[in-house]
Amino acid sequence: MFLTRFLKLFVLVAVGLFSYEAAAGVSIENRELVYEGPISAKNNERAITLYEAAEDNPSTLVITSGGGNVDLGMDLGEFILEHDLDVKVNTFCFSSCANYVFTAGKNKWLGENAILGWHGDAASAYWRDSDIDAMVSHLEGEEKSKKWQELRQHYDDITRKSVVREKQFFKRISTDHALLTIGLSKDLVKAAVKQKARGWTVTPALLEKMGVSNIKFISSPWQPKNNPRFPLLILQ
Repeated sequence: MFLTRFLKLFVLVAVGLFSYEAAAGVSIENRELVYEGPISAKNNERAITLYEAAEDNPSTLVITSGGGNVDLGMDLGEFILEHDLDVKVNTFCFSSCANYVFTAGKNKWLGENAILGWHGDAASAYWRDSDIDAMVSHLEGEEKSKKWQELRQHYDDITRKSVVREKQFFKRISTDHALLTIGLSKDLVKAAVKQKARGWTVTPALLEKMGVSNIKFISSPWQPKNNPRFPLLILQ
């Protein structure tokens, strides 16, 4: 997933403060499918393999993740939809995890102190020209120009396809796509920069208003809180 400088900061901080990669892995525990770490092809494949091999298929995916590639996030979300799984977030679910995994759950369980956050949609994920400049910096002349154009076209095509797929995904789950962009208005981006926020979170009431149904609480009722280790704008 390739982000603008502003959005990329969110992900870097997520990885730095919540180093789930160290304990990353997918397993079945207490008849739940436990997914920890970045959303990746390897983790998705293991989740599917474990689910299909289980004598008693889990009914819940417990996830702790800072997100990952847009399309891999939708792959995992579609797996959840196909198997009618609940999704449980005990501690942390950000970016593609919140976009496509949490929203796909049949029932969406939140721990009292869970951090649930967004910072953009598929259209936000793109290579900047400067990124492509770096990729072709070892080339010269016509070869460099040709390769640059090929890469620009390649990554623009990927983004366009992801945008179309994302719209279809949100139509399927009957959720307002604006959930992924509501915090990208000029005023809210300005507020996020001022408050050093990594993105935004929303109240259960606003989630339900945007079509995120069947929100349930693991213990005490969940409301977004200001976490000094991972500040988010709270929208309601």
